Amino acid sequence: MDTICMSLGGSMVSRKNGVNVSYIRRLAKLLKRFSTKYKFIIAVGGGYASRLYISSSNQIIKNEAVLDEIAIAITRINALIVKDLFSDLDVYPNVVTDLNELRMASKSNNIVFMGGLLPGISTDAVATLACEVVGSKVLINVSEDAYIYDRPPSDKNAKKLENVTHSRMIEVASIRDTRNAGSNFVFDLVASKLAKRGNIEIRFVNDDMEQLSLAISGKRHKGTVVKE
Repeated sequence: MDTICMSLGGSMVSRKNGVNVSYIRRLAKLLKRFSTKYKFIIAVGGGYASRLYISSSNQIIKNEAVLDEIAIAITRINALIVKDLFSDLDVYPNVVTDLNELRMASKSNNIVFMGGLLPGISTDAVATLACEVVGSKVLINVSEDAYIYDRPPSDKNAKKLENVTHSRMIEVASIRDTRNAGSNFVFDLVASKLAKRGNIEIRFVNDDMEQLSLAISGKRHKGTVVKE
C-alpha cells in the first residue's frame, strides 16, 4: 500500500475562534474513503494558537530555539486534537515525536499524526522528512491558499505558479522564508530543498475537499504542483 504524506497547515485546524472541528471531521470522512488504497502520514502545523503564543512570548523570550520549542508543543497539541477526531479509523494511538517512532508506526497503522520535531524545522519539513523515511514520493500541502506565487500575494503583480520545478520553488522560498519561530510561508526553504533532494512531488490544495480528493488521486486539481 502506497503512503501519502500531508502537511496540514495549522490554519486549517487552529483559528481565532477555536478548533476547526467541522473541517477536521470532513477531512476524516474523506481520508476514510481512501484508507483501503493509501496510508497517510499527517504533520499538523501550529496555526493561530502558535502565532498567539509566539507573539506573546516574544516580549519576554529572546531565544529563537526556545520559541521554536513552544511552537513545536502547540503543533503536537493540534495533532492530538485532530487524531482524536479520526478515532474511528486505523490511527496510531500516539502523536509521533521522532523518526524512529514514525518508522514503527507507519508499519502498523494506516494513519499516523505528527507535529513538529526539532527547533528550526517547520512541519512542512517534517512532512517532507516523513516522505523520505517511509519512501513516499507524494506530499500534499493543505493551507489557506492552493497556490504559491512569484511574490507576496498581496502584491498586485503577483502571479500564480501552477506547475513549477523544485529549483523554482527553492528560489521563491529563499526570498520569502524568514526562518523565524511562528513565521508563516506556504512551504519553507528547508522543506523545499528536502523535496528536491528526495524528488518528492508536492501538490498544493486549500480547504476544498473535492480538490483534495483529486490531489490524492493524482488527478488535475486547482493548486500548484511542484515536480521535476
